[in-house]
Amino acid sequence: MRRKAGLLGAVVGAVMVLLLVGVVVTALALHGDIHIEGITPRKDAGPLRELGRFDAGAVIVKNVVGKVQLISSDVSGVVVKSNLPVNATYQNGLLTVYCLVEKKRSGFGISTHNLCEDYKNGRIIIEVGNGLSDVWVQNTVGDVFIGANATRVVIENTVGDVVSSAPAEYRVDDVVGDVSIHAEGDVTINDVVGDIGIRVPPNYTVSLSLDDVLGKVEKAHSGEGRPIIIRISNVVGDVSVGQ
Repeated sequence: MRRKAGLLGAVVGAVMVLLLVGVVVTALALHGDIHIEGITPRKDAGPLRELGRFDAGAVIVKNVVGKVQLISSDVSGVVVKSNLPVNATYQNGLLTVYCLVEKKRSGFGISTHNLCEDYKNGRIIIEVGNGLSDVWVQNTVGDVFIGANATRVVIENTVGDVVSSAPAEYRVDDVVGDVSIHAEGDVTINDVVGDIGIRVPPNYTVSLSLDDVLGKVEKAHSGEGRPIIIRISNVVGDVSVGQ
């Protein structure tokens, strides 16, 4: 188990932080927390509205600028609510929610503009009646909260804090923000700038593998039972595993 990187790892970590500063600043501007001319949102997103009800067993949320919440609720199926210009498509049990994109033609060709970038205080709330088999959150700027039951959770290319209480298997890649999850399946985490906290029930045995972690590592889990494998690599931040 490799807890901390050597000199090369430290240099790489420092470069990662410097490169990601621009990403974080842009994300703050998109949220309206700071002002950058031409980036800071101009309009408040306003009240939530219901976009539809679906009999979905799996959910993908992608290309979103705004907060994303999946919560357990006393509803039939899955209900999508938002105050952003988003679309929800459904096919063969899979629900996909994404921000609308506008194409513009110029002398340099065709460019695209995510319409959610024009708003601040934007949210997508997905109410889940029964558990989901899979949840994917991809290419988002904003905090992510998953409170609904799911078997597998995948988080990719996210700027914002990630909190999930789903008793699931996890894969987390390319996140700028803190990650806090409740795992009852194997966990793989790569390329994170932020602190990581993983909770595992006491009736599991944890096998922890670390590679290039630039921060403190604490393993306070002492349970025994069904095995869970946790692999963490390329992290700038503290890591804790408890119960």
